[in-house]
Amino acid sequence: MKKTLLLIAILFLQISCSTSNVHDEWVGQSKQKLMKAWGPPIRVLHDDQDNEILLYADQIFTTNHGREVSGNAGPYYWKYDYMYINKSGKIVSWRNEKQKFPPQSVDVKTIGMASKK
Repeated sequence: MKKTLLLIAILFLQISCSTSNVHDEWVGQSKQKLMKAWGPPIRVLHDDQDNEILLYADQIFTTNHGREVSGNAGPYYWKYDYMYINKSGKIVSWRNEKQKFPPQSVDVKTIGMASKK
């Protein structure tokens, strides 16, 4: 009985740890590896410490009921992925968000970026 409970606990722990965000897997990886997998970013920004922020963006169109659709009609928003790269070229953190403004208007002040170390 104790072995069964231990096995269930280990299985539960394994499942709960495997549900982490897919972006977490990139922390510690190189900028080059990310760009090879995701392609070039839409924008590259620099913070006050001269670290890089790689900006990836997708424009998402929705119907009146909030369902995502492809095409040029209907309301839309931008889905942003920010990947923070330190001076040695490693990913140190990430953030994603939805916004109405286009990638051309994004800057370090717009995203409220504090220095990432």
